[in-house]
Amino acid sequence: MRNSFTTKTSWLWNNAEKILIFLFFATFSFNLRKVFPTFLSYFHGEFNEYMTPSLSWSDVLILSVIIIYIIKYIFSQEAKPEKALHYVNNNNGTLSSNTNCITVLLHRITGSFKIMIFSARSETFFLKLFMIWMAISIFWAPLQLIAAYRLLIILLIVNFSIIIRNQAKKGYIKAEFIYLGLFMGGIIQSLIGILQFILNRSLGFKFFGESLLGPDIPGVAKIVVSGMKHIRAYGTFPHPNILAGFLVLQIILLISVLVKRQIQNKRGDKNVPHETILSKIPTWLFISVLVINLSSFFLTFSRSAFLSIFLAGLALLIVNIRLIRNRILLIFTTFIILLLLGYILASLNLNYSLYSTQSLEERVLFLNVSRETISEHPWLGVGLGQFIYQEIISQPSWAGWQYQPVHNIYLLITSELGMTGLMFFLLYLLTLLYNCCFMRIKSVLLTNYPYCIIILCYLFISFFDHYFWDIKPGIIIFAIPFILSQISFPYGEKNEA
Repeated sequence: MRNSFTTKTSWLWNNAEKILIFLFFATFSFNLRKVFPTFLSYFHGEFNEYMTPSLSWSDVLILSVIIIYIIKYIFSQEAKPEKALHYVNNNNGTLSSNTNCITVLLHRITGSFKIMIFSARSETFFLKLFMIWMAISIFWAPLQLIAAYRLLIILLIVNFSIIIRNQAKKGYIKAEFIYLGLFMGGIIQSLIGILQFILNRSLGFKFFGESLLGPDIPGVAKIVVSGMKHIRAYGTFPHPNILAGFLVLQIILLISVLVKRQIQNKRGDKNVPHETILSKIPTWLFISVLVINLSSFFLTFSRSAFLSIFLAGLALLIVNIRLIRNRILLIFTTFIILLLLGYILASLNLNYSLYSTQSLEERVLFLNVSRETISEHPWLGVGLGQFIYQEIISQPSWAGWQYQPVHNIYLLITSELGMTGLMFFLLYLLTLLYNCCFMRIKSVLLTNYPYCIIILCYLFISFFDHYFWDIKPGIIIFAIPFILSQISFPYGEKNEA
């Protein structure tokens, strides 16, 4: 009995990171959190998300993975200190074993840091410059607590991504493993969103972080159909647009899995391993999940997400029409594109045009603040996470709900970090896309490059929204295709697809 308990405990410890990483991708969408209000959290009586630090369920999982990884790393370094003893002799040639262990550990950590800084690929180098610039901006930020909090979120996600990459390089984690967690989370969010729309209210899942929703509740995103208010699908995300961004990821990954499976079946490729996680799932189940995700996606009524999927699908169809020999695949792709086009056009007759007059007026207000901020602080910006504070200072008479970021990530970054910060951000994106996507392209079939397509969709959405930059679930969603691309295209590896 005791041996069995010891064996199970040992297995749990050895696989702790893997279990927590899977749990993270399956459940990070649950908006469970503890908020820590600041003096600006309820400015003019309205709760402001952007001025309020919080500790969320996803933070707990990320911190757990990082702590366990560090502990295991320290134990692994202390287990074999003799490998670097020649670096740490004192004047007498002898040192205590404790001093040796500590010195060797410090030497290895320092060496790893030097390698990390000076031996990085170009996109990693620009990412580090971008993060360093964000950290420096704290010094001139008026609300340094908010700036430090925002930096901490990004640091946690970046370090979490590095751990996943290291685990993947060792063969402990594969992209399919992350897919499975994402698909589980996606089906849960889609079903919740569909039920919310049908019932026109929230489902009472407060323990999952669901918002209180209803057609007559102020601040809830709604559409108007024939004079009747109807809530949009939220899932457990803070806004329908974030659910839509999450489902863009789901839909493209699911289609890529189906396309790849169809091509492999047609070729009769026997070299493909059949004992992978996803290979055990029947095709009909993937199709069912895709239909559910598409249904929920439409019910978010997220215009920028619709357009991003439509343009991505159209581009893929045009580029690959000669390569797509399977008629069923061609018909299916064309059907999805036409369905999206019809849906976008039909929305014009539902008092839900591409941008309503009120929505445009609000966005113009945010744009004006952004332009003023950039003109006053063109190179340095006002500091990380300070855009809302800048709005409060420049427009103190606004209603509390009006204090929102400009709905354009590129303008938002320029406002907060100046043109210097925007330059580092764009250089990171361009070099990553070049190294992981364009440089390796021999065909751009969806089966080979789903992550690049998702990234491009997100960059398009970023022209019309801000949640990838300043809302925690949105930041995580934005990071996922970057994480997957790094797992799929390791350092120095050339793609032969």
